[in-house]
Amino acid sequence: MTSFLVDANAFLRFFLNDIPKQKKEFERLLKKAEKSKVLLIVPQIIIFEIDFALRKYYRFSKEEVVDKLQTIVETPFLEIEDSLIFREAIQIYSGNNLSLTDCFLYVKAKEENRQLFTFDKALKNLQKLIK
Repeated sequence: MTSFLVDANAFLRFFLNDIPKQKKEFERLLKKAEKSKVLLIVPQIIIFEIDFALRKYYRFSKEEVVDKLQTIVETPFLEIEDSLIFREAIQIYSGNNLSLTDCFLYVKAKEENRQLFTFDKALKNLQKLIK
């Protein structure tokens, strides 16, 4: 089976529909993945890049970004690196004034039973919950 690492711009074209031809091409690929004809792999960094692009360049609200990220990580035919960590991190992200990166680090440390070293006060407060 052919496998693809999916870049952030594919998801951005899909969500924004600013280049309809590219959106349609990605939709065709998603349909193939849904039918198990191809494997679509989404590395961690892509989730962070989508979050950054939607917030900073496209000025999406946090709620809109959370909705888009949840759509990605909950799509069963996408292989998301650290999907379970992302699911929990996105939930924390949606209800707190923290970055997605901080939420991810918090959940990853908790899941791996590790200490988290940071100077970030808000992240330190979350870290206390790990203990």
